[in-house]
Amino acid sequence: MVVGESPTKDLYRRVVWGPWREALERGPFGFEYVANRRLGLVAGLLVSRRAGGTRARVEANLGRAFPQRTDLARVARRTFGAHFVNQYASFAFGRITADNWPRYLVWEGLEHVEAARAAGEGLVLVHPHMGPAQLPLCVLGAMGFPVHQVGGGEPQVEKSEGGRRASELRHRLEARMPVTLHDGAGYLRKVLRALASGEIVLTACDGTGGGKEIGRRLERTVLGQRMRVPVGGFWLACKAKARVHTLHVVPDGLRHRAIVGARVHVPTDPDEAMEAGADATAAFLTRVLAAHAEEWHFWDAFEPGGLLA
Repeated sequence: MVVGESPTKDLYRRVVWGPWREALERGPFGFEYVANRRLGLVAGLLVSRRAGGTRARVEANLGRAFPQRTDLARVARRTFGAHFVNQYASFAFGRITADNWPRYLVWEGLEHVEAARAAGEGLVLVHPHMGPAQLPLCVLGAMGFPVHQVGGGEPQVEKSEGGRRASELRHRLEARMPVTLHDGAGYLRKVLRALASGEIVLTACDGTGGGKEIGRRLERTVLGQRMRVPVGGFWLACKAKARVHTLHVVPDGLRHRAIVGARVHVPTDPDEAMEAGADATAAFLTRVLAAHAEEWHFWDAFEPGGLLA
């Protein structure tokens, strides 16, 4: 979700990335996410629904996916809670350790990760941008797994000086994670080598966090709309003979739950692997976004010219 620049946003950045962050980093483990979600819920109530604004676009695009639902105004408000949880997830990244990670995250399907490791096979976890999308990445690293992320950078929008400073701070906080980060626009030989060595790679299966599309995409129907679906994770898995599983994050009381799905079949031919991967991804996104619409960060882009063809 991208919220437009304004003097008000710059003022709020100074507070949130300054004293608010510092207070949360001194607070109880796990409370960072609770507090930021509540802050986002308040913002969702206060943000104007004026035509062309972020909340209005989110609500309109939700209507494309769920034309029969009557609660989309409430869902649109709640997406701000998920956005804030994700936007400020890095506040906790220097605090999560092998001892305290259960204060932040509950695993479902972790046995799939353990099975891949036991077999010495690489593992690609394809995930949508839901809730604190990087939290499982950070926790896997804290648990001692060799884990990598293929990312897409910053949103492609002009930022104020305050916005640039906030982005730089966010990058420094993300660098505290015990993981290896890779630019999806760069060479992926290191990622392939990591998978061939039995390591774990996380990559998005919906949109690019930076807003600029990276990698191969194929059109599929998601929630009744033709959407360009990333298939790079399946190409990587095919080339490295790695396993693929889905991953998504949802709230679970005061924590979050990371759900690792069943193994996805990957054909041995790269083109067939991407075609099959696109089919599996479309079905996965249709299911999880319908069940947890308020957790997805890309509703403002779910329109022609954005994620949709």
